[in-house]
Order: sequence, then structure tokens, then C-alpha cells
Amino acid sequence: MTEKSRVNIQEASLVVGLGKSKRLAAMRQAIESKVNVEPIKSKIKPNLNKNETAIQQARELITQKIAEIKTTYPQGRQNKLFALRYGSEDKLNQLSLKQLFSLLKMTEHLAKDISDVVFLEGSE
Repeated sequence: MTEKSRVNIQEASLVVGLGKSKRLAAMRQAIESKVNVEPIKSKIKPNLNKNETAIQQARELITQKIAEIKTTYPQGRQNKLFALRYGSEDKLNQLSLKQLFSLLKMTEHLAKDISDVVFLEGSE
């Protein structure tokens, strides 16, 4: 027979209480401010057909995802670090919506009929 060893699990407390450390409070506030990014407001025009509306929504989702990713990087280095990981924004503007969704690891559903549309093409 095999011998069974018993494991005793204990919860460890912090060395310094959360309310007593100014540094921990500053770190917590910095993280909360990055997480609480306001979503970009929708600017969908009411007189667009179904495909144009879907394209515009996909572009806004991508723009919002890029902004969320950049907020995770240190201030002043956001553009450089984003370009190192995902490529320059000029390069991203030439990719199709499908390629951008996969590059940015977005889980939202993208319609097949608009997946080959270039990100920046006709966005204005």
C-alpha cells in the first residue's frame, strides 16, 4: 500500500496591512485607474446599411482594444512598446479586420462578409 501524506494548508497574511502602506495604496490606485478605462463612445451613423454598420462597429472594437492594451504599458512608452509587440500603427491600418482580430486576440464574433475589409479603408 502507498502511504498518504497529509497536507496542512494555512493562509498567509500580508507583512504590512493594506491600509497602513502608502506604497501599496499607490500601486492599487494605479492598477484600478488602468482597469477603469472608459469605453469609446459609439459614433454610428443611423443611415448606414447592415454591412457598413458592422464594419464600423468592428473598427471601434479594434480601436478600443488597442487603447486598452496601451493603458497596460508605462506612461510615455506606450506607443513604442505597442509597436514592438504588435507592429506599427501604419502596418496595422493596412491589415484586414480578420487579421487584426486574431492579432489582438479578440474574442468578439466577426461576420464573414466583412472579414476581408481593410481596417482603415474608408473609415472616415
